[in-house]
Amino acid sequence: MGAAMVTGRMDADKKERGNRILSRDGMTASQAINLMYDRLLSDQSTAFLSPESERPSQAAWARAAYAVDSISEPQISRFNDMSRAEIKVDRLRSRGLM
Repeated sequence: MGAAMVTGRMDADKKERGNRILSRDGMTASQAINLMYDRLLSDQSTAFLSPESERPSQAAWARAAYAVDSISEPQISRFNDMSRAEIKVDRLRSRGLM
């Protein structure tokens, strides 16, 4: 299969900055574009290119809500504001041992 050229227009500064990042990560613009096209063909959609794709799905929200709802509330008792020593004294007093 022959190679085809893809042409796109963008601001020169954006291209320069993008190419520096690609170069830093050991990738060329052609490789990045090929990866984008691979994903486009795999997904059969451009949704991954849009910020909307970053929003959690309804199922993800439901899982998160379930996880939050399953967290138990702390038990409140008269011992919460006492040190361990104070709790021991209180228990001994309640048993008539002090």
